[in-house]
Amino acid sequence: MRNDICQTSPLIALERVNPLDAPRRISFDLATIASVVRKKWWVIPVTMLIGAGLMFFQESDLQTSPRYYTLTKTYEALNEMAPLALVDLNPALFEPIPSETSQLAVLRSQKYVEKALAGIDGDLDIRVDKSETRFALTTEGDISEARRFSFSPATNASFTFTCTEQDEINCALAIENYLQLLISLRAESIETGLTRSRELVDQMLAQSAKITESQRDRLTLQKVALEESVKLASGEMQLIAEDKYFGGEQITTVGRKTYLFGLLVGLIIGCLILLQLVITDNLVRNQKKLVSLVSFQKFLGNVDKKHNPNSVQHLATAIRGAIDMSNTTSLRFFPVDSKLDNEALVSELSGVIGCQALLVSSLANITATDLSPNSSSPIIILVNQHRSKISDLESAWTLAEKSGNTVVGAALVSN
Repeated sequence: MRNDICQTSPLIALERVNPLDAPRRISFDLATIASVVRKKWWVIPVTMLIGAGLMFFQESDLQTSPRYYTLTKTYEALNEMAPLALVDLNPALFEPIPSETSQLAVLRSQKYVEKALAGIDGDLDIRVDKSETRFALTTEGDISEARRFSFSPATNASFTFTCTEQDEINCALAIENYLQLLISLRAESIETGLTRSRELVDQMLAQSAKITESQRDRLTLQKVALEESVKLASGEMQLIAEDKYFGGEQITTVGRKTYLFGLLVGLIIGCLILLQLVITDNLVRNQKKLVSLVSFQKFLGNVDKKHNPNSVQHLATAIRGAIDMSNTTSLRFFPVDSKLDNEALVSELSGVIGCQALLVSSLANITATDLSPNSSSPIIILVNQHRSKISDLESAWTLAEKSGNTVVGAALVSN
């Protein structure tokens, strides 16, 4: 009587009812969501980058090329007459020839413009301007003497060069050429003005009868100072300001708010894609998912040697309890997807259970011979975590059951 119970009891447990035939609802369990997020987390940063990139290219389409480029440089003229004050000569009384105002007219002449642009290809416009001259009132003489009043420039003259062209190519060279012309012109004008003053001193020294000895010594010293000033005249100019301007309607850069908007849109789209992946996920991600598919009665266990080294022993114990070992000659393990990944596991289970274990081909390569009806060789389905599809599990379970064999249950294998 006891043997009859032992023989019929497994048959009741292994009644051929496919648990996967029951209707299933969309699952939003946290374990599945966490598994999908761990595997597909890169979707969110990718969509955020795509959103920012689209915003950049959209704004870039609105950009226009610069219509023109303008370079402006301002130079200040050095007061080369100032050292004459050391020999009691008033620098304000010495005027370069031509004067600074006339120098501007000379520079603006067509002749000088052509010289500045010689050897430069391309269409550009260049001009030169001079700052307004400001004067200061100065007085000379002691309280006991009659005072002398004079006007002298309060600041040194400055020249501004402005060059305009379509692209930033030749303006710097054109302004440099123009500057060298101004330096040469100023040096010549200073030499001319001082030379005429020196000639006047020579004429005064020639009138020896009309000047005293002290006056002669003083004029001689001033003559030497004038001669040295002529030699030192350089027309040097000092750069005091430089400015660049790109004219025309253009967008120089994409605004930060635009990038933030693109990133936000990408984040929202990425989250929606992840939600869609969770809803449509067709892989067995965890133990809870497999239990919900095959039922608790048909779930045999989870083999995870990384986190539970003794999990193979647990699975072997569950298999022994689910079948009648006295009527079992062999066990057939049916992998849903990969056969090679389960060879070591089946070999180890065979040794633990003490029964012959056969690893048949996976669902894609299964043959009729592998699933020939054999009541003494029940079938155990192996499901690989994160790899086996739910649809393939359904097909494998249905195929094994319809072949006339007993399906003991399914085990989850973590690789």
